[in-house]
Amino acid sequence: FITILCANTANHMRNVASLYQVYHLSGSSVQLGLAGFFQAFPFIIFGLFGGVLADTLNRKKLIAITHTLNILPGVALGILTLSGAIQVWHVNVLNLLASSLQVLGGPSRQAIIPGLVPQSHLLNAVTMAVLMMQGTQLTAPVIAGFLIDFLGVQASYFTDAGLLLPSVIAALLIRASGQPQGERRQISWRSLIEGFEFLWHTRIILSLLLLDFFAVLFGFFRPILPIFADVVFKVGARGLGMLYAAPAIGALIGSTVVLTAGNIERKGAMSIIATLMFALSLGFLGMARWFWIGLLALAGLGISDAISVAIRRTVVQILAPDDMRGRATSFLTVFAQTTNGLGAVIAGAGAALLGAPNAALVGCLLCTLTVIGTCWAIPQLWNYRSD
Repeated sequence: FITILCANTANHMRNVASLYQVYHLSGSSVQLGLAGFFQAFPFIIFGLFGGVLADTLNRKKLIAITHTLNILPGVALGILTLSGAIQVWHVNVLNLLASSLQVLGGPSRQAIIPGLVPQSHLLNAVTMAVLMMQGTQLTAPVIAGFLIDFLGVQASYFTDAGLLLPSVIAALLIRASGQPQGERRQISWRSLIEGFEFLWHTRIILSLLLLDFFAVLFGFFRPILPIFADVVFKVGARGLGMLYAAPAIGALIGSTVVLTAGNIERKGAMSIIATLMFALSLGFLGMARWFWIGLLALAGLGISDAISVAIRRTVVQILAPDDMRGRATSFLTVFAQTTNGLGAVIAGAGAALLGAPNAALVGCLLCTLTVIGTCWAIPQLWNYRSD
């Protein structure tokens, strides 16, 4: 939990500061979309390879190594900003490097959890991990916003680099060995193909990933929040930080609901309902003209996202054996980040053509159609029970 807290806080601070800086350097919504794409692009390219590493190497050591190396991009961004030499391409290249390191260690952070808790507590353990990750989305943007307003963007970059040090120490203090169970395997293309085969034959996981893929593809809202802050609500960096934090507040509420409900058996139906709620909240954001209404809409997006994420991650941990868990988790990450990357480009282009509010409304419509289409094409998802 300490590792997740520090590493995710650092990551979200860097992302918020980068988007803020790109917008003020370029003033372009298209550049904002491209910046979001570069943050997610390594997940598309290296995401599955990170799963192979998690099923081959020591997961605990892999987490420590990738977090240590990830200190460098934050320091470089801070130095370039402080010197006044920073350009948009600097931000994109260094975010590309930081995201690449994050994706190589990400599957290990998820795959190690079932080895630390009994299966009877797995849903709560996964939900608590999601709660911790979403909680950093509450605190990190607020911290970044205040640091940017009072000390400059470079202060946010240096702070996120420093937060990675305790995350490394905490990872090394985990008592479990971190070694994957089962036969020792080599890093090979065959290991990657085995992951594809497992996903194809486990249709419940596949259907959940497809539902999330198309919903987020049309509903990824985070890259265009600086436009809402500047044009629609007319708030500064602190207001932008609050906009980024509002989904995290909702996520805390959503995760609390899951924890209170216990072991939800109708996970498929709950996932569909949560995705529909995501679509409706996106439409609410598009219609918002007051800052507080926008915050409520973003909180609704966070509630629905937290519920669907907890269910997807738990289903993967239940259905995947330990020696396949890293690759299965990496597929989850790749699907999510691929949609984030493509969705960032679509959101930026949509905001440029239609304006940010209208882009959100179109996204709401397409997300709703996706939910209806998935229920029609894969009816067994609604009936899936984990008992």
